[in-house]
Amino acid sequence: MPTLTIETGGPARVTVRGPDGAWHAPEDAVRDRTASDRPGVLGMDLDPTDGSAIEPGYTAHFLADGAAEVPVPRGACLVVVERGPEHRRVERVVDVGAGGARVACTPGRWADLAAEGWWSGDLHVHRPLADAAAVLRAEDLHVGAFVTRWNERARSERGTGQVGRPGAADVCGGGAAGGAAAPRDEAGGAPRAALTVDGDRHAVAPVTEDERGGGAVLLHGVDVPDLPGTGADDWWSPPARTLVDAARAAGAFVDAEKLTWWDAPVLVATGAPDAVGVLNNHFVPGGMLANEAWGRPRDRAAHPGPEGAARYQLGLWYRYLGLGLRLPASAGSASGVLPAPPGYDRVYVEAPGPLTVDGFYAGLRAGRSVVTNGPLLALDVGDVGPGASVPAGRHRVRAVARTAPGGAGTSAGGPAGSSARGSTVGPVPGPVRVELVVDGRVVAASDGPVLDAVLDLRGAGWVAARARQPDPRTIRLAHTSPVHVDGPGPDAVEHRAFFARWVADLTAAARAEPARFPTAARRDEVLDLYDRAARFYR
Repeated sequence: MPTLTIETGGPARVTVRGPDGAWHAPEDAVRDRTASDRPGVLGMDLDPTDGSAIEPGYTAHFLADGAAEVPVPRGACLVVVERGPEHRRVERVVDVGAGGARVACTPGRWADLAAEGWWSGDLHVHRPLADAAAVLRAEDLHVGAFVTRWNERARSERGTGQVGRPGAADVCGGGAAGGAAAPRDEAGGAPRAALTVDGDRHAVAPVTEDERGGGAVLLHGVDVPDLPGTGADDWWSPPARTLVDAARAAGAFVDAEKLTWWDAPVLVATGAPDAVGVLNNHFVPGGMLANEAWGRPRDRAAHPGPEGAARYQLGLWYRYLGLGLRLPASAGSASGVLPAPPGYDRVYVEAPGPLTVDGFYAGLRAGRSVVTNGPLLALDVGDVGPGASVPAGRHRVRAVARTAPGGAGTSAGGPAGSSARGSTVGPVPGPVRVELVVDGRVVAASDGPVLDAVLDLRGAGWVAARARQPDPRTIRLAHTSPVHVDGPGPDAVEHRAFFARWVADLTAAARAEPARFPTAARRDEVLDLYDRAARFYR
């Protein structure tokens, strides 16, 4: 086959589709070789209206660093080059002749949040550490948390493809390459870089993910060598709380992977996590996983379809904030398992530069964060931003949502018999909906990129901004962590009752299903934990 040479001008993610409809990539390129375009969680819809769907094609991409040579059939090939949301997405249709073709596709930078003191991160990455340098550069990420230990499947389940989850060793093995590697002989501590490239791009490891019956929690900075398995005896006990407490004592950062998991209200009530996954692996570029996997099912009548699933997740976070809890927003893609590149669901954290791992996690723990898989969103309440507090009263609140500008690209020449045509620098973005949210209720909205309002925050508990960018395939959302309002907030009785019912359901199931626990002592340990949570919500 002829060769298509693609000049990317630097690190980038590339997808090539030939005239035969097949995707093409160099054999030795860095790729996501463990994710699935059809993950098992698609089959977990509880109702046809869930409509979980993912367009195929994600796993066909590869990473390039300046140039790539791709064998392709003769004819019109579609080339797409991307480098995270701060760069323009470039598309070219290239006519490849017998002698091959060459095309320039440089995703130019249109925003530089790091220069503004906001640093990008993905807190949930299932890619090999050996690929970390290429991944961080190609996706324009400054922090990637690489999961190095994950609950192993019961032996009988391995290799079945259930739930799309391979063993941790399959996706996280291998040594670091392409940068300065840090020693990895410690079992626990504060999050730290296993690899640093370009001075301010950090691959954080070790990271342990405990994902069992109650859900998933990410422990940044610790390796848990005796992590429970996923067999029947370990599915519900020992509780994740036990692992979280030990990890936190060692200095770990605790991230609740998503709030729909059964154990989420127990984790929050018995020692709140440092951050929660507001944008998580159910938001993917080719669709939406509109179910709660094996978490607590939502009310489908109140929250139908993908839009309802997204609103439900946000609503859970709003309820916790309504209890007066400070739970910063985090984000993670689970790239390597779910069909999303690292940083598709990303968190921006305000921290001083040059960026350090300590500075990033300190800023996130303080609530100075914005999550996005679409617009770049900023919020000011008076002269402060997310994570800060303001006195009760009237305040000017300003939110700005930026998207990549569209425009015509230029054709790039090639050898005889080839040309680039119909080129565009991504689609022209649609209108961005910007909203201000106070205590879970939208109080102001704009269909333009800027929303400027004066709000009376007397009696309020918090204010945040969110933005939506139209996409017919999926949900493109940005959300700031809140600015908190000093003084007594609104009554939280309804929120407490909601989570009390949730914990009561957990308790009832534990009592009704003794087979969940291998011994009475393990059952009593879990029931005691549920009782602690129930008392918190009374």
